[in-house]
Amino acid sequence: MRKPVRIFEVAREAGVSPSTVSKVLNGTQRMAAATEARVWKAVSKLGYHANLHAQILSTGRSRALGVVILDILNPHFTALVKGAGQVAAERSYTVLLADAEENPRREQELIQSLKARTDGLILAGSRLSDEEIVALHSPEQPIVTVGRRIAGVPSVTVDEYTASLQLTSHLIAQGCKHITYLAGPPFWVNQERERGYRDALQQAGLAPQVLSLTTPDLLGGEQASALLWAARPFPDAVVCYNDLAAIGLMASLKTLGVKVPQEVAVAAFGNHPLAAHLSPSLTHMEIPSRKLGELATGLLVELLECPREEAIQVIQYAVLRPRESSIIRV
Repeated sequence: MRKPVRIFEVAREAGVSPSTVSKVLNGTQRMAAATEARVWKAVSKLGYHANLHAQILSTGRSRALGVVILDILNPHFTALVKGAGQVAAERSYTVLLADAEENPRREQELIQSLKARTDGLILAGSRLSDEEIVALHSPEQPIVTVGRRIAGVPSVTVDEYTASLQLTSHLIAQGCKHITYLAGPPFWVNQERERGYRDALQQAGLAPQVLSLTTPDLLGGEQASALLWAARPFPDAVVCYNDLAAIGLMASLKTLGVKVPQEVAVAAFGNHPLAAHLSPSLTHMEIPSRKLGELATGLLVELLECPREEAIQVIQYAVLRPRESSIIRV
């Protein structure tokens, strides 16, 4: 078995002292860019792996970031993690990923486990209460939320209200009069989307109809068709909480013989890679998921390297992608 590479071997390869290698790897002192580049090149060439436990004991830092997501099967979170991983690598951090599976108890357990092994956490779409998240955050071990705005906690979010207002207004412009919103879990993102939906209808003098998804996924969308079938009047358009629910709904409506968009238009929020390739293709407000991951990681690293008391809030914007599922009515 090959012996582990020692730090002095990295130093010799890079032409620097072992203490310089240690400072570069631990991030305790910035060096000249050329020096840092030589160190990282030597680390890669020799396959050096730091002793995580020793590093934590000596510096108090692991240079690891925890990312807790709701559902790894949801493309929104997959893209978010890709963005987080890219920025973490650029800043010489590693990412420890945990999937809460839409379960608040499991999420709490994962967070407690990650807190012992990471310098800070990104909570993407957390199902914990505001009070629980506030209690977790501290300048020494910061939390950054994605998709939640909580007083006193740094966050990266989308302007969900404006996105929903724009998407609902798009359907109204097609001539739709009975627009139903299929709501997701009762947290900040859903609250903002429902608020935008209601305001758009109120401005147009139309009545709202909100139905709740059993789960914010394909199965929930499929099951929602029964709710719509029982609704009176039957909607001529549906705004879905996310792309997954919309895809499930469209598949179920097709089975029932309901034509999209001729009988009911469908639109959603998300960035599912297949949205443009469905038949009919899906109209949605495109959420910049990967960008959210990049920004959240950059913000977390900034808070670790330059701690501050103020809770920074970064806001991004969704883009309307009108497609066949909501074509203009004649």
